[in-house]
Amino acid sequence: MKVKNELMETPSVGADRFFKIMDDSIRGLKEYRLIVTALELEVFEALKTPLQAGELAEKLGCDPVLVPHFCEALVSLGLLDRFEEIAEVEKESREYEGEDRAEKNTVSPWYVNSELSTTYLLKETPFSQQQYLSEMSRNVARWARLPELMRKGPEVVDKGPFFWGIISCMAENARCGLLQETVRTVMENVDLGKVRKLLDMGGGHGLYAIAFAKMNEQLEAFVFDLPPVTVKTKQYIEKYGASNVDVVPGDFFKDELGTEYDLIFSSSNPGGKVPKLIPKIASALNEGGVFVTRQFSEENTESNPLLNLDWNLWTFEDTKKGGSGYSFENSVPFNEYIEMLGDYGLEVFRTLDMKCGSRMVFAKKQV
Repeated sequence: MKVKNELMETPSVGADRFFKIMDDSIRGLKEYRLIVTALELEVFEALKTPLQAGELAEKLGCDPVLVPHFCEALVSLGLLDRFEEIAEVEKESREYEGEDRAEKNTVSPWYVNSELSTTYLLKETPFSQQQYLSEMSRNVARWARLPELMRKGPEVVDKGPFFWGIISCMAENARCGLLQETVRTVMENVDLGKVRKLLDMGGGHGLYAIAFAKMNEQLEAFVFDLPPVTVKTKQYIEKYGASNVDVVPGDFFKDELGTEYDLIFSSSNPGGKVPKLIPKIASALNEGGVFVTRQFSEENTESNPLLNLDWNLWTFEDTKKGGSGYSFENSVPFNEYIEMLGDYGLEVFRTLDMKCGSRMVFAKKQV
């Protein structure tokens, strides 16, 4: 009689996939905590000049046993560079096969910031991402409350304080290539030299308007956004010395945009796919004026369930979210929005896909 041995039974579904999911997710958590801890301990500030692990431990007041492992983990992410210094210690000359011999002793390795961390993780650098990292920490804290949010529903946030807090993060991100690519693309498709009045609708930090204004000092640029946000916008205008840029405080869902604009620019703002704003935009443009909008299309977000969940974990009190990332209840799919522009005399003459996954659309107001 054959005895059943339950220890020899295997699962009907192989375990490889399960353990890979778990291992990858835990690895991501460990790497995040490694970076955040390095920032909290100011490891990158300390390693502007090379230090050995023991010197770093003493400088930071950290455990000398853990610091070498900590540094090696940062090396594996490309955030630190590691090098060894070889010291030749001259010893008593010994004859070995007719040659003098010097003994080489290896000194413990030295660590210094890599080009990656020097560019993005130091506090006082042009492309520092300190605000982005702070925003990421807030997002992580929200995910830590996921069981609570699943029971009670999305966190409700106030628009003013929310945008006040995120503007600096968005400005930092834009400086890392998106701003430059966007401005170059606009200039390749619009004769900026003929633009005399420009509106950056929902422009937040105002860096796009500032960049356009510096490319053509004859134009007047205006950044339209919520009153608390434009306080921050003014700081950027002053920082970059953009005397031909000003702000228009308001809510574009409720207030008029102004008139006689030669160019209206809109980049990833809540009104970017809202049909009811199209006639307002069209009436604010001069005949022959151009509307440029850059938004993420649904095809790049619907296939990302984690992004969609993240997007829906929070909402505004008076503006409900849509189902997929970067969409709102009163918005329509971007392709449908583009088609609707023609109904209000805005003829689309170019559509371009950007490196970040967004899409830029150019439409001219017909004479």
